[in-house]
Amino acid sequence: MFPFAYEWIWDIGHIIFFGLFYGILSVIFGTLTLTILKTMLDLWAGHIHEPEH
Repeated sequence: MFPFAYEWIWDIGHIIFFGLFYGILSVIFGTLTLTILKTMLDLWAGHIHEPEH
């Protein structure tokens, strides 16, 4: 069942599951956002390193 379904009942299992689920998603998306922002700032600042041969 889904939270928007009429028969949905919030019990402790659902609260713990969704709390952990959305917590993990927040960490993943936050890390991706921070990585993209730092990469863009490095590119705009000219901190590009050429690979050594």
